Amino acid sequence: MNEYVNSSLIKIRVKKKDLFFFSFIGFFVLSLIIAKADLIGSISLILVALITFYFSRYFHSLGTILYVALCVRLIVIYLGNFLVVLPDSWGDATMFELKAWQMSQDGFFAVFDKFPSNKTSLIISWVLAFFYSLTDRSVIMGQSLSLLFGMGSVLLGSHLAKKIWNKKISIKVGWILALYPTLILYSSLILREAYVWFFLLVSIYGIIFWFKNEIFKALSFLLIGFSGATLFHGGMFFGSFVFLCIILITSLIKTIKRLFYLKISINSLALLILSSIIALYLLSDAVSIPKIGSIGKLFNVEQILEEISNRNINRAAFPDWTVPKSPIELIYKAPIRVLYFIFSPFTWDVTKLSHLFGVFDGTFFIILFILVIKNIKLIWSDRILRTIFIILTSYFVLYGLSTGNFGTGLRHRTKFIIVSILLVAPWIPNIVFKKKIKKLF
Repeated sequence: MNEYVNSSLIKIRVKKKDLFFFSFIGFFVLSLIIAKADLIGSISLILVALITFYFSRYFHSLGTILYVALCVRLIVIYLGNFLVVLPDSWGDATMFELKAWQMSQDGFFAVFDKFPSNKTSLIISWVLAFFYSLTDRSVIMGQSLSLLFGMGSVLLGSHLAKKIWNKKISIKVGWILALYPTLILYSSLILREAYVWFFLLVSIYGIIFWFKNEIFKALSFLLIGFSGATLFHGGMFFGSFVFLCIILITSLIKTIKRLFYLKISINSLALLILSSIIALYLLSDAVSIPKIGSIGKLFNVEQILEEISNRNINRAAFPDWTVPKSPIELIYKAPIRVLYFIFSPFTWDVTKLSHLFGVFDGTFFIILFILVIKNIKLIWSDRILRTIFIILTSYFVLYGLSTGNFGTGLRHRTKFIIVSILLVAPWIPNIVFKKKIKKLF
């Protein structure tokens, strides 16, 4: 039953779930103010809640999912600020917040001059610094920005599932994204993961438009998506390079086929020439990408061996036997390191309680991997899914070889969890809490 607010001027229809949602938000914000008197953080969370309410009214089928996703993340933010120490809530998270405060000290316009061109990992600090320069220091406000992009990823991921598959599957994907532990965690901390998820999903939107021949929309989404993701982590640029190579190869094949039948497609030929020029330019040393350097160096075997050796450090490091010492060893140890990156920590790697969080995440990736293997023919037969699969695989190879420990690996592979779920969404088992029992008589 719905409740109504009537007057001579207005008539507002309010659903019970909306009332529950706003009651929870009100109680949460009141508790937050009483506990810490963080007015700026409270206002920031209220704004995120209002944005969620707006989109839940627009996407009716996802309304409950968005409400639950937000409430769970708000609880985690509250717990992390007042009761417990969340995994990964120290280290980079505290450093990013501190740098943002330091950048904001000279005022709003001075922040523009502090763009971290030499260390783009601090882009998140630079963004937060603009808000700090206008208000005051508030960790919860910084977390609310991650929350905003995290909620956007739940909405966008669910909507993409509908575009790729259907409405029923989009609901299933929505619930997974709303309740998956690592997505909840990194949406509640001042870290880059939530930003990367969102922009990577925007680029997936562009890929869908590309294959539907909506070129202008495709280029807009691809540019915003890959650029945004690269801004927050340089390694994400590699996906755009791989997509460019896919365009180059497919346009080359089309051009050759048409030439065989003495037909020339101006569009295919122009696309082939343009993509070839861009690819050659990116392969040159003239372009340097943060975290990567030049694309050409990624194919330098000696450089790869050196990077793997340098990054295999600390107590959570991958086993020494996975470190290749020569080009020959790289051939058969590279796949092992990639699999270790995707699935670790394994049970024999667990040395403390917090590692169990990673074990759960790794187990879910094993399930996704099995689903990909079982349905690879169907995935490969669809050009959108095939493109997503190739880009996703390239990311796993790049990050798998450049990551040396499962602590860092957990955060890196989380960047690709939503796209991985989208790839095999129809085959992910449904969780049934109630089952009707048939009457025997």
